[in-house]
Amino acid sequence: MATFRQLQALVAIIDFGSFEAAAEQLGVVQSAVSRQINDLEAWLGFALFDRSRRAATLTSQGAPVVEQARRTLLQQELVDQCLTSPEVLARTLRLGITELSAMTWLPRFVGTLTQRYPNVRLEPDVDLSVRLHERLLAGRLDVIVVPDAFHSNGLLRFELDSVSNGWFCAPGVLPADRVLGLGDIGQQRLLAQGQLSGSGVLMSEWLATHGVATDDYLLCSSLVALVGMTASGLGVSYLPHGVAAPGLAEGTLQELQVQPALPATRYVALARDNAFGPFHREVVQLLVADARMLRRPPVDAGEG
Repeated sequence: MATFRQLQALVAIIDFGSFEAAAEQLGVVQSAVSRQINDLEAWLGFALFDRSRRAATLTSQGAPVVEQARRTLLQQELVDQCLTSPEVLARTLRLGITELSAMTWLPRFVGTLTQRYPNVRLEPDVDLSVRLHERLLAGRLDVIVVPDAFHSNGLLRFELDSVSNGWFCAPGVLPADRVLGLGDIGQQRLLAQGQLSGSGVLMSEWLATHGVATDDYLLCSSLVALVGMTASGLGVSYLPHGVAAPGLAEGTLQELQVQPALPATRYVALARDNAFGPFHREVVQLLVADARMLRRPPVDAGEG
């Protein structure tokens, strides 16, 4: 009969793209992974992979076996976690986050997770939202925290927090003492994160809805770099208020009054429903409690 090791090898090959990568992830030699698959195919009576191709490509009969293998491994995890206390649970959490998360709530979450699960190894993957979403669908990440810009089948979605945004430029680029319109913004070079960023996707849709069109874009994937480019006077950017706060305090940035105001960016945690066990549910609950994104700093009561 099929063994859990064989099913783990099968799923790892699919999630990580090759026999070699699966062996590295499982901590075994590649020949061991190949042997597990050969034994599983012998028991099933048909091939799971098309050997005529160099990449690990499933046969038509192999695809449903992978789906059933995921369900079986999830059931094993459910049993294991019912019998194992958080203090002794040893496993890896592959968490995908954006740059904003790494700059804000990640240190607090690491402390909370370590206190709750001292033997869990956290592997954060910091990247742009679209790439994180692709890795989650491919099974290479367990949970991701991204802007609410994705609506894929087979994913569970948990609302976290919202981040307020504003328009910023270097002092003197545009007047800060009067209310501007989106037409004024459209006449400037726009500094933005682009279509690999969930925030970039959402903001592009919002600007298009409000008729803002500009051919003068300067795209950059890094929030930190965008702050520096904005402070250098290279254009106008939309930034989370918390990210822009140090520049405002130092006088290298100024916030513009623009109507209509930019919408807040809502963040969510996403996970695959076919690999969502009690441990992942607990992780999401910790995220809901800890993922307090950077909001706009409160206005001092002494200020007019």
